[in-house]
Amino acid sequence: MRKLMMLPLALLAAFVVAAAAGADTKTVQITKTGFTPTTTTVNVGDTVTWHNADTATHQVVADDGSFASPVLRSGETYSFQFAKAGKFGYRDSQAGSHKGTVVVNGPPAAVTLAAGSTTVVYGSSTSLSGAVSNQLTSEPVTLTAQALGKSTQSLDATTTAANGTFAFPVSPTIQTVYQAHWRTADSPAVTVNVAPRVGFGLSGRTYVAKVTSDLTYAGHYVWVQRRTATGGWTSIKRVYLGASSRATFQLRLARGLSTLRLNLPAGQAGAGYVAGLSRLLAVKH
Repeated sequence: MRKLMMLPLALLAAFVVAAAAGADTKTVQITKTGFTPTTTTVNVGDTVTWHNADTATHQVVADDGSFASPVLRSGETYSFQFAKAGKFGYRDSQAGSHKGTVVVNGPPAAVTLAAGSTTVVYGSSTSLSGAVSNQLTSEPVTLTAQALGKSTQSLDATTTAANGTFAFPVSPTIQTVYQAHWRTADSPAVTVNVAPRVGFGLSGRTYVAKVTSDLTYAGHYVWVQRRTATGGWTSIKRVYLGASSRATFQLRLARGLSTLRLNLPAGQAGAGYVAGLSRLLAVKH
């Protein structure tokens, strides 16, 4: 659970790192006649540096109070990094008629998506988590899904929480590709694989195997495996499943305690599924 909660924060950090990697700096000259250029356009994360190219002192002050330089003597500079998008007017407190503007463009719309688990057992669920690049709350995000052999369908919709993060619970029944959509942006596709549910039980001296998915498994087989003394697994019997994807069988085991499981190989799982394992069964003879 802790890993799943940390996932949106990791996705958010990816946006921050990407923005920092492409940061730029632009310079505005302060002259006796005003700011050159009067309008400067940058991106979020960029820095603007004001250089006093005059012999008189000057001071750069934002109209909204978001930044203010010290009084700059000739040749001195002041820099400010813009962390959010918007239009920021400023003036020279030493020469009130001198004004300028910084236009800060936000990052292009982007949305991430990652799965809490890339493989689930048939009938189980996982969570898909992501974040939007503007990091705002209440942003609408939709999720589409394409199960193997089917067309893409709109699956769910939600709104972002703190820092632009969101999450969708999903319960695929066959290999499914998911994608999040926000504004004009589409996330990378995320594939969640599905392993058939492999049931394993014992009634008296009769063992029961049952495999469940969207497919039927008549004629397919599972391996009965026993744990070795070194902790590995060895296959001791191949069991073929009947028309109901079920089989009953008996085993000859050495005296003592044996730990058993069923292994459905990938080649027997069927299209859209990966290999599956049953629970462990401890048997004493």
